[in-house]
Amino acid sequence: MGLKKVLLIEDEIPTLENLKALFELEGYAVDTAPDLKTAKEKVSKHYYPLVVLDLFLPDGNGMELLDYLNLQRSKVIILTAHGTVETAVQAVRRGAYDFLQKPISFKNLKQLCQKALQELNAQKGDIEVLENVLGELVGESSFIRELKKKLSEIAAENKNVLIRGEEGVGKTFIAELIHKLSPRRDFELVKILPKEKGEFELEMEIFGSTLPGKEKIGALEKAEGGTVILSKVENLPLSIQRKLAEAIKNRYYTPVGGGIKKFLNVRFISTTEKNLYEMAQENKFDADFLMRINEIELEIPPLRERKEDIVPLMEHFLEEFSQREGKKKPILTEDIKEYFLSYDFPVNVKELKNLMERIVLMSNDGVVNMEQLNFMPQRGEGEETLFDISSWREAKKKFEKEYLKRKLIEFNGDIKQVAKSINLDISNVYRKIREYNLEKYVKNRSS
Repeated sequence: MGLKKVLLIEDEIPTLENLKALFELEGYAVDTAPDLKTAKEKVSKHYYPLVVLDLFLPDGNGMELLDYLNLQRSKVIILTAHGTVETAVQAVRRGAYDFLQKPISFKNLKQLCQKALQELNAQKGDIEVLENVLGELVGESSFIRELKKKLSEIAAENKNVLIRGEEGVGKTFIAELIHKLSPRRDFELVKILPKEKGEFELEMEIFGSTLPGKEKIGALEKAEGGTVILSKVENLPLSIQRKLAEAIKNRYYTPVGGGIKKFLNVRFISTTEKNLYEMAQENKFDADFLMRINEIELEIPPLRERKEDIVPLMEHFLEEFSQREGKKKPILTEDIKEYFLSYDFPVNVKELKNLMERIVLMSNDGVVNMEQLNFMPQRGEGEETLFDISSWREAKKKFEKEYLKRKLIEFNGDIKQVAKSINLDISNVYRKIREYNLEKYVKNRSS
């Protein structure tokens, strides 16, 4: 999207319509808001390089928007009536680009906008990155709106970040957005999954190795100047936590096998599903390491606590997978939307994304109704809790069935991935699927 785009925030409708027509004649893409509520909605969903803002609106003071627009690096031109110039001057001190006194000379306003655009063009790369990255955050909840406001601020700080949240809420996705927005974005982003490696192999992967026959460039060297994401950091062995804590403290580290000390120049973004403070109290997590990776903490709420994001995410993923498959985007009936809004999503956004992919794959370029979604858990299914069952054997069976069903949904019916994730032989997974009649959750099962 180009930079020649402006949002006009003005409660006097004749003035608003006149300005809109004049800007359009000058080749601008114009959006309008007659009040503060509308303006807040628009700036939470879109990035505007230029904003023309009347501070005094019928439902509030436009100054409320200014800090957020500054974070988005918008150039804000204030419109002020006679007698309110002092307020406009305060707005400029708080980051507004300039102000004009009413009645407005469009010639002067146009010149200010052109000057502001010249400055923005010098920063065009940063602006386009900001616009594109914030556009990847889909949703209408208060959490998403607030995250859009503070994400660029978090990214700009050269501090280590800890992202907490349940499985599937999008912790790694948010970590990647922080990297994309940060001054380190032109350098490498390296992800480390501690559970997938043995301790010695993991130490070499992170720090590198000078051992004969096992020479290796480590993640810290690969990501020099950039970012390292430590996914599920609670799985990092204590010995490696302590070695990383020392490296962060001293700003250098030594590869496995010794040799020349290497300068540490990376930002750590760690993710976790656990309470690391409790783990540290129980000596299951290194307290010094926790302090050093947690300079900024961000908690991502589960999808069931931000229902306003469900339908926008559904539409977003349907569009994404339809484009990938070269298919027409499916139209979902209202009963499907109602179902998803009432569903708790145990595996959060990851589960929703997998379900939307399956809908696209099974759709025939038309309307999809609830009867077609035979792979979805039905309403009321699983309402009886394990504690309501008197028999140990029946409770065990119920748990196995529900656990396996949710894992199949999480991994989009891929049995190999399910077997790997739960550390069970694939033949046993197949046997349990047949035992509990879970074939409908299996990807590409034969009919």
